[in-house]
Amino acid sequence: MNNYWLFENVNLFSIICPHKYRGYTSNHPFNFFNKNEFIYFQGDVSDTIFLVNSGSVKIGFIDNKGEEYIIAYLKKGDIFGENVLLSEINRKEFAQAAEKNTSLCAVTTKQIETIIRDNQSFSTSIYKLIGLKLKKIERRYQIMLFRDAKTRAIEFIKDLKDDDKNATNLLSGEILINNPFSQHEIAKLIGTSRSTFNLILHELENEGFIIYQKKHFILKNRFLLES
Repeated sequence: MNNYWLFENVNLFSIICPHKYRGYTSNHPFNFFNKNEFIYFQGDVSDTIFLVNSGSVKIGFIDNKGEEYIIAYLKKGDIFGENVLLSEINRKEFAQAAEKNTSLCAVTTKQIETIIRDNQSFSTSIYKLIGLKLKKIERRYQIMLFRDAKTRAIEFIKDLKDDDKNATNLLSGEILINNPFSQHEIAKLIGTSRSTFNLILHELENEGFIIYQKKHFILKNRFLLES
């Protein structure tokens, strides 16, 4: 899903990260986090945007009943915490390192304001990014609330296909799409257990909808026709 952060050929990571500019690297080190270490908590003051340089980050929230919900798993090149640009005062979600040695580039509100002032293409792109993320989160909530686990899995795979700009059309008419997520991550994203998701995968394979590989899905003709 990394391609979903790119707009009009503008790579937001390369524009925002101070490491891309001469003279910044020495006084702007990456921040490193161990697996399961929190980057920020729900309710913390919002004053920074983060960019994933390596590893992965889990974004989620805890409701009034104490239930945890996962919104996204972010990989290298992804951006989070950008709601600070919408005058967010406190974080509405938590961010947690999902892999060991996860490294992030942290950019303060003041630095972002300077970039926006000096770079119109960035300003347009970052607000498109926020709008797209909000739409995706709303869609995920709707799927989680009103559909069963198998349908949620199918919708997730369809979203992967739509987001993958490097999908490969095979000679058979099937489509090979990239999958940056583990089974555990996908299970959390669609609100089910890993064992249940594994059963759903086997069911979809047996029904001739998909072929699952560790880093890819092959969407068979039946999936493309009926989804």
